Amino acid sequence: MPLLDDLLDLQVPNSLHLSPNGQQVIYSTGLTWGAKHADAEHSVSSLWLAETGKAVSARALTNGESNDHAPRWSPGKGDSIAFLSDRGRSADRKESSAIFVLPVSKPGEARALTSVANEREIAKFEWRPDGMSIAFLSADEKTEERKKREKEKDDVQVWGEEMPFHRLRVVDLEGGVGEVVVGVDADVLDFAWSADGRKMAFTTTRRTDIESPYLFGTDVWVVDVKSKERRRVVHVGGQVKDLVWAGEKLYWVGPIAKGWSTSAYGVHSVDVPANVCDSKDEDESDSKSSHIAYAETNCALNLSKTSTGEEILVYVQNGMADEVRLLNGDRTLYSRKQKLQAWDACFTTDSDEVILAVATSNVNNPTEVFTTTASGGSMVKLSTHGKQLLTNDRKFGTSRFITCKSLDGTVDLECPFLLPSSTKSTEEEKPNTPLPTVVLIHGGPYYRHTEAFDGLYFLWTPLLLSKGYAVLLPDYRGSSGRGETWAAYARDPGTGKLDYADVIAQTNAAVEQGYADKDRLVVGGWSQGGFLSYLCSVRNGTHGLGWEFKASIPGAGMTELDTMALTSDVGFWEAELLSVGAPWACKANDSRNRQGSALWEFALAVKKGLRFPAMLMLHGEQDVRVPIEQARGMRRALEELNRKVEVDGREKKVEWEYVIYPREGHVISERRHLLDLGTRVAGWVEKYIGPGLE
Repeated sequence: MPLLDDLLDLQVPNSLHLSPNGQQVIYSTGLTWGAKHADAEHSVSSLWLAETGKAVSARALTNGESNDHAPRWSPGKGDSIAFLSDRGRSADRKESSAIFVLPVSKPGEARALTSVANEREIAKFEWRPDGMSIAFLSADEKTEERKKREKEKDDVQVWGEEMPFHRLRVVDLEGGVGEVVVGVDADVLDFAWSADGRKMAFTTTRRTDIESPYLFGTDVWVVDVKSKERRRVVHVGGQVKDLVWAGEKLYWVGPIAKGWSTSAYGVHSVDVPANVCDSKDEDESDSKSSHIAYAETNCALNLSKTSTGEEILVYVQNGMADEVRLLNGDRTLYSRKQKLQAWDACFTTDSDEVILAVATSNVNNPTEVFTTTASGGSMVKLSTHGKQLLTNDRKFGTSRFITCKSLDGTVDLECPFLLPSSTKSTEEEKPNTPLPTVVLIHGGPYYRHTEAFDGLYFLWTPLLLSKGYAVLLPDYRGSSGRGETWAAYARDPGTGKLDYADVIAQTNAAVEQGYADKDRLVVGGWSQGGFLSYLCSVRNGTHGLGWEFKASIPGAGMTELDTMALTSDVGFWEAELLSVGAPWACKANDSRNRQGSALWEFALAVKKGLRFPAMLMLHGEQDVRVPIEQARGMRRALEELNRKVEVDGREKKVEWEYVIYPREGHVISERRHLLDLGTRVAGWVEKYIGPGLE
């Protein structure tokens, strides 16, 4: 499909940063979801520079042959840009990560500040406020002894030993190996400079695995850069991200439900004593952190500071709206029911006006970079990354937000419904006839989708719209954007219950309101969306509302939740989503965890004579988040069912396909796999609900 090729060629802007004077924007671009070019083993990314308020001013700074990303302006005059790149990669060195500096005020070549031979990833870097050095996080490189042992396959792993802890390092503008400022036997996760550049705050957790902050908590520290004296400020029982130092306080984003990772995220803070590094005991800490904003009816997902370092900016999901707010005074600078791919903001030098740079999209327009002002100035489009898709005034569709009550009548639901451009509508802006509809369910569960060009993952939305299908994007209890009460439904009563019911309620609302054709429905999704697609399959039509799904497309989905707690890299989190908890905490005769597991409902569905939808199961072979055994279990159940049908001949076989993508993890990234994915999904939809609108 030529359109699918064009969609997969789209450059998506990310990592937006305004220059200190607000007159320029630097950003990077890459393919959707970190996808790779054809035959490429590594993702690539380019740097772009644009002029604030000047239409179509974006120009490429790098050639896109390397993975140039995460650009940051130098403080003060902003005459240089630092960025990360794998330019040192070669045939004999397949990995590389280094910090480069590129002059902007005058022509020049990018030069490496750290060694291009380093293979360990640089997890984060930030300029010192005076612009004379850069702090960064990276693990120690493998020793020659370690490399020798690996080559000889003498590489036994003992859990908890020889972990590649990230160290906090500082390198000056002359370049070098980077002086280790913090090299404790713990993993450094994040850091932030003090305003004077003499100290840094940083966070640590016990181990390097993804579970560690949730199981053991996070310590927040301050270190004197010169003396390397450090003191712990506070211990936080959970995740700490986007650490910011402003004035005499540290701020971060983290969960607000104590002892749970399944929680809404809000802004937290802790006071930093002026003499914090003068204590004799580095573990001494009398401070307590406080939850200070958000997570009651909305969710704070990211924090940053303005270029002056005086104001804190917050990215907030407020229902279906994506917003940028100032933390102090809770002033809303930007708010739209459209996905914010990236953003930044700064104050003008001669007024309190705020300039914003945003990367956003809608159902018809791929993500582009815009600048605007908080006072309501026009949106000026700086980039044209999607121009190849919009020739001949091509339109993909229109967006509506439909609302309804939940099936239990206790909450109001809202979600996007996307109509293909070929739809003919009534005066009430509803389709003349109900539309063939694909229900695409988001992952998470703490996540949500609002209007965007890529309404789910892997550009399925514009592809399906172009073929004349409508797309419903449900928002269910347990998602982000509506605060702690909403998020907590995922852990109580647990996943597979109210989330499933809300998908059914919103699909039914689309049917009853005249948007969706009840006889032409497909359900699909990825990760948690794949899990809910499996549940919709084994419960097909049991809701009693007079319709059922003709086909389902579960991608990277769970089918048995106890085994997820045992095998997933976030097993601790999966245990929170179960009815009772981890299997090892349950009594032998307690089967409550089976509620919500599609495989445990399979036999009953067969006994009741339920009509399974045609199932297209998609999974990455190397998925550690949702191991492929989850899909393999459903494949075995369907095989056995069809084998029995062959023997007695009393029932019709279930149509299914089980598709494995070699080398892929939880997110599919290889070009040919993505082409197959899109082609297969569109073909499955057409096969089972017929062609879309012309």
